[in-house]
Amino acid sequence: MRDKRLESKLRLISLQLDSWKKLHDLITYGLDKTKPIISVEQERQFTEVRAHLLQEIEHVFRELDLLRDLGGRAMNVLNRGSSLRVIRELSNDDARRMETEWNAVFTKLGVIQGQLKSDRKVLAGQNIFEHYLRMILRRPLRT
Repeated sequence: MRDKRLESKLRLISLQLDSWKKLHDLITYGLDKTKPIISVEQERQFTEVRAHLLQEIEHVFRELDLLRDLGGRAMNVLNRGSSLRVIRELSNDDARRMETEWNAVFTKLGVIQGQLKSDRKVLAGQNIFEHYLRMILRRPLRT
């Protein structure tokens, strides 16, 4: 059996994780002062990823019931890193704080994705009668 809402959440979280990975790659490059000067193309990529996250973050986190847990941390990362050039100039402490906040968001999203995949697996093993019986009795998916 499949649950459209569960599948929708899995798609949302997968896209969100991809964007956070792309952001991390760019942040890591920006923080590495041994790398060549940041190009216009890299700055454009960073701006696009950041804009995508800014546009989607409230919707995705609200759908996943994570807005309270992760909204502030995600905004800290996105506000602290307004451009790759700003990231390159961050102090070591600020860079460490940004990486810590990024890791907290990324880790929580990964854990939630794992839980949703587990729910999908349990749901796949149910027939429609069992599913509606559980809904009526309000028992959790996990067995």
